[in-house]
Formats: sequence, structure tokens, C-alpha cells
Amino acid sequence: MYSPTINMARDPRWGRTQEAYGEDPKLTGDIVTAYIKGLQGDHPTYLKSATGPKHFVANNEEHNRFGGNADISEKQLREYFFPAYRQAIEEGNSKIVMTAYNRLNGEPAVTNTWLVRDVMRGEWGFDGFVIGDYGSILMTTKGWGERGYTGHEIYDNYVEATAAVMNADTLDYDNTRLFRRELMTAMEQGKVPQEKLDRAFRNTMRVGLQLGMYDPESLSPWKDLPFETLTSFKDLALEVAQSSMVLLQNEPVDGTPLLPLDKSAIKTVAVIGPNADVLNYGTYSGTATDPVTPLQGIRDYLGNDVEVLYVPWAENEDELQSVPMDNIIQLDNQGLGVWRAEYYNNGQAAGQPIASDNVADVNFDWLDTYPHESQSGQFYAVRYTTEIVPPIGGDYTFGIEYHGTEAKVSVNGISVIDAHHRPGQDHRETRPVRLDANQTYEIEVVTMRRTNEGKHQVRFGWQLPKQDDTFEGGELEVAKQADAVIAVMGISVKYEREAYDRTVEGLPPGQEEMLAGILKANPNTVVVLQSGSSIESPWLKDNMPAILQSWYPGEQGGNAIANTLFGEHNPAGRLPLTYVKSWNDLPPFSDYDLTKGRTYMYFDKEPLWAFGHGLSYTDFTMDKLKLKSKKVKSDGTIDLSVRVKNTGKRDGDEVVQVYVVDKFDRSDKPKQRLKAFKRVSVAASKSETVKLSIDVADLAYWDEKTKDWALGNRYEIRVGNASDNIKLTDTVRVK
Repeated sequence: MYSPTINMARDPRWGRTQEAYGEDPKLTGDIVTAYIKGLQGDHPTYLKSATGPKHFVANNEEHNRFGGNADISEKQLREYFFPAYRQAIEEGNSKIVMTAYNRLNGEPAVTNTWLVRDVMRGEWGFDGFVIGDYGSILMTTKGWGERGYTGHEIYDNYVEATAAVMNADTLDYDNTRLFRRELMTAMEQGKVPQEKLDRAFRNTMRVGLQLGMYDPESLSPWKDLPFETLTSFKDLALEVAQSSMVLLQNEPVDGTPLLPLDKSAIKTVAVIGPNADVLNYGTYSGTATDPVTPLQGIRDYLGNDVEVLYVPWAENEDELQSVPMDNIIQLDNQGLGVWRAEYYNNGQAAGQPIASDNVADVNFDWLDTYPHESQSGQFYAVRYTTEIVPPIGGDYTFGIEYHGTEAKVSVNGISVIDAHHRPGQDHRETRPVRLDANQTYEIEVVTMRRTNEGKHQVRFGWQLPKQDDTFEGGELEVAKQADAVIAVMGISVKYEREAYDRTVEGLPPGQEEMLAGILKANPNTVVVLQSGSSIESPWLKDNMPAILQSWYPGEQGGNAIANTLFGEHNPAGRLPLTYVKSWNDLPPFSDYDLTKGRTYMYFDKEPLWAFGHGLSYTDFTMDKLKLKSKKVKSDGTIDLSVRVKNTGKRDGDEVVQVYVVDKFDRSDKPKQRLKAFKRVSVAASKSETVKLSIDVADLAYWDEKTKDWALGNRYEIRVGNASDNIKLTDTVRVK
């Protein structure tokens, strides 16, 4: 299983934030360890499956995923980027690790001996096999760059790259046939000694033996597991979805918090929004047999007692407009705005173009002809580039219409559209892009013909940001009729996924404008957000009374949302990310230095919502913080307890979070670090005593002078229910 993805979610722009587990190493490590143990099973001899944590390490930029370089100090690697992997190996006993595409401090992860041999195997005792991310060896070759792709381009050919990987003691296995074929060639040429193959063979076979792949099936402890068991997780799916619901905001309307909605007092509910009648899954999800959308979950919950009014979301499918010449600042010798066209006799736009000229627009339809008379052969490509200054700032829609080709669009070198060939079809793909007024942007469109289809068509255009701040759809009418409105908003894999970083912060175009109109029509409006990362929208917080973050909630998501909105379930999820107000509050995407303002540990601005934040339909207090000892040994534990009292009228869950502050001088000192947490159920008007323990060794920091772990002498223990809501503090000393 090439899972879990445990790269740290250090920046909300990363397209695969949805696959990861948050911005904190302790939180991530605990979740993935439980995940790994569940998948691998607890049999003393046989693994149920072998898990593969990925992508080792610092794989956080989809727009630069193949050739990017992460400059990170050993200190930050040790303290932040490594711990979850270490826990997955040492505690979870994971059997596979996948290396990343990117370079780390100039060295590709796939050939990084220090990462794999010295740290992972030598220090952490990893005894499974290491696999490279798909094609990562090929990306270290010069041929990769010659084909028009961005990579590391270090080795002359694939044989040399394969030899380098084997001799570096990094990979044991690869998922491309090229690796196996070229490895034999490298060995025949004497570039890889036999013992390197033996090492890889032993590491790989060891996992195969633990999986029972070479034993009689009768020995398998799971031989009688019915297939239906693997496809019947509705109860668990509902529990997980409900547990993950985060109540971001619940302000009073007419003196009473809007949520939970009272079914008995409602006759009509309006359900609207782009995510209302779809079930958004994250990438790499399975296929559910009976999924429940938010609309269906709400209808099923309310039954015939309450009328549900639904208006389908109307996507903006207006015609793409060509970029006006007035907005193009790349000029020809007559002072006219133009695109520069470069023509290639290969299907990758690789190497040097065979011809070039200027064109007024990217809008072509070729039938059994070539874009340029100099081109020949079956495969060819054209690269169009220009520079523009947008007429206004806002959320544009970039689009490409194509046939018989593949097409790519990038803005300032960042990919925004990667359109694949669809045989015999006219196709259109669009993507939102935020542009600022009076700024210069380089636009690149590449069309690549790699098939024998006669028709070859490509057209690039955009749609301007919406200027009207009122929404004219049927949503306003049903909002006026309803007792309450449930607006299911947010994003989807259209905006964030593998190979696509987010290009629009906050809500997509049109959503805030619609909500503003809906709120005027009906103040009893609840927003349900769906996303795999944070939503940066101060407007939402300032205007909408109730906001529920539902993420991508899986096959039972609709039921989980309905149960939560109407109070069958009392939400207790907590944010695994800092919600910032704007990406402008963050360092540049490519800057990996946490101390410049990343994560709750170093973020120095006011967040929209803090790491660990989450509300409930009841109220809790915390008191009676007790430390078993205020002086602990370096090899001991910090044992503490705290009383949690439910002072409200509903049963509910509270999440006790324990943060530690280093009360001594050291470099790169964070504001605080999460070191323990526990979710506890407390009945209304009752209290529970929660006990937690922290290994003193987990408080250590990396000393750059000694190149080893070190402990301070004094630490502040902070207990609360969010990183910005600390209730109790005390201090311990390390002897």
C-alpha cells in the first residue's frame, strides 16, 4: 500500500494537503502510526498488508514536483520534517518507504545516501524496502530534460542513473520496467556490484515473506476473510466522518446560536451550493457502493416532516475570451501585442525549436496540416508565450479547448492546466487563477500532438472576474421561502490535487457573492465547507453566523453532515492546520524555513482560526492541573492530569491539548509545541479526569554544535483546547 502520505502540510497552497495529516509532527505521527498498525495487522508472523509512507522527504510543491529543491537545515529536518517518518518506522513498524521526487539541499531524494542509508536504516532501524516515486530515477537523467520536462538532469542516461541509485544504497525496488532492464545492463557493464543487488533483493523479499506471498494460502490468518468485509464500512465511515467535523463558528441569531438546527421548529430548508449534491472525495480514494451526498443526507434525516428546497449550482460555462491585445505587453516590431510561437519536431516541445514567429492569438485548427511549414513527422509541438497585465485584479478563469492533442498552461512557470489527450473528442478544461491588477504575468501554452489523429485543435482564453456582487440565481428565491438555509460551499479536486497546487485562496469565484445575497434574504444561513486544506476567507468569519468544516468526508459524508447540523452528533473535531487570513501572511511557497512564519509554532500574525480550534454544542471548563512531579529525569516521563467538566446541557467530547514551551535559550525556538492530546467524552453536568504522559526525551531539540539531541532544564506545560486557548499552565524541571 503506497500510503500514508505523511509529508508535513507546511503551506496551504500545496495541492496534496488533503492527503496529509496536518502541520504538526506529533499529530501526524500519532495518526499515521495508528493507520499503519491497522493496515498491517497484529499477527506475530504475517502482515495483513505492507504500508508505504511517502514521500521521503519535504515533497510539498506540485507545480515544481519533479525538479524542485528543498533547502532545509538539519535542525529543522530533525525537529519537524523527520519525526512522523521516524514514528511510522520505529513505532508503526512500516515495511515500505517511498522517496520523493524533489531534491533535498541539492541532492535528489532518490540518490540521497544520508537520508536512506544513514538516517532511516542506520538510526531508525528500518528493515523493509525503499521504492522511488514513479519514474523518479528517470528524472535524474539529462534525457528527461531533453524531452521538455523539468527534472534534476544529473546523469547521462538511465543506466548511469540506475547505477548511481544502487551504489548509493537507496532504492531496493522500483515500479518501472526500465529500472529492472537497465539495472541488468549496469551490472553487465560492471557499474553495479553483485552485493548491491543482493541487498535490494533481501530487503524486498523480507517484506514478501512477511506477507506470506511464498507460503501456502492455508497458512494465511486472513484466508477466510469475506470480500464483503472489505466493502462494508458504513458504520466506521460514518463514525470517522462525524468525528472529523469541525465547528468553526456558531454565533447567535436572535439571541440563540444558530446550530444545531431544531428540526421540530422548521418546516422548510433550502439546500444550495456547488457541493450540495456531489460527494467530494480526495484523490486516491476508493469507489463507494452507496455514497450519500449532503443533499441526500439532509433529505433522509428530515424525511417527510420538513420540505427540502434545492437549487442546482450553475457553473459558469461562458465562452472563453481571447486575451485582448491591450493587455499584452509583449510587443512585435510594430508595437502590437503578440504571442511568441516556437515550433518543434517532437511531441514534447523539447530541445531547440526548429522555427519561430509571432501570432496574434492562440486559436488554431489544423486538419492534416502542420502548424508550421518546417515541421514534419507524426509528432510535433508548439510553445506559445506572452506577457500580460490584467485589466483588473481578481479570480480569472483560464481555459483551454483542444482536440487530438495534449495541452499545458502555466502562469509564471507554475502549471495551472495539464490537459491529457482524449481520443476523438473535443474537450475543454478550465481552472481558476487569481491575478493582481498592474502586475506582469508570463503565460505559456504548449500544445503537443502525440497521436495520429488528423484533427489538431487548440484554443486558449480566459473569463474575467465577476464584478456583480449580487447573485441572480434561484438560490435567492428559495432562501426567502425557507426557515433555514444550508449552503454547501468550498473547493474540490478541481482546485487541489496531485500535480496541481492551489492558485486561488479562499472560496472560488462567485461563492462569497452568492452568500452575501443569501444572508440578506435569510439570516438563518449555515455554511458547510468542503476542502482538503484551509479556506482563507475573513469575509466568511466576519459575516456568516455558523460555519461547519466538513473536509472531504467520504461515502457517509452526507449523513455525517446532517447528523451534525441537526444535533444528533455533537461536533468535536479540531483543526490540524492554521487557517491564515491570506497567503500574503506566509513566506514564499518555495521557502521551507519554518522560522519565517510557518505553522502555529512560528506563525507571527493573527490567524483566521488557530491550529487545534474547534467548537462544540456544549461548554467545557478545565481545572485541577496536577503534575505527578515537577522535577523529572531525562529518561523519565511527565505525568499529568486535568479535570474536564461539561457545564452545558448536552453530552459532548472535549479534546485536551498539551503544549510545551522551552523556557531556556536555544536556536529556532518555537512558540510552543504540541506534545500530547486526548479526546474525552463527558456527559452533561459531569466531569472527567484526563491523564496524559509525555516522554521527556520527546522534548529534546537538535543541537547544531554537537550534532545531537539535547534537553533544556525548564519547560512550561500548557493545557487547553486549542493552540490559542490555553487554560492552565505549570512548569517542570529536567534533572
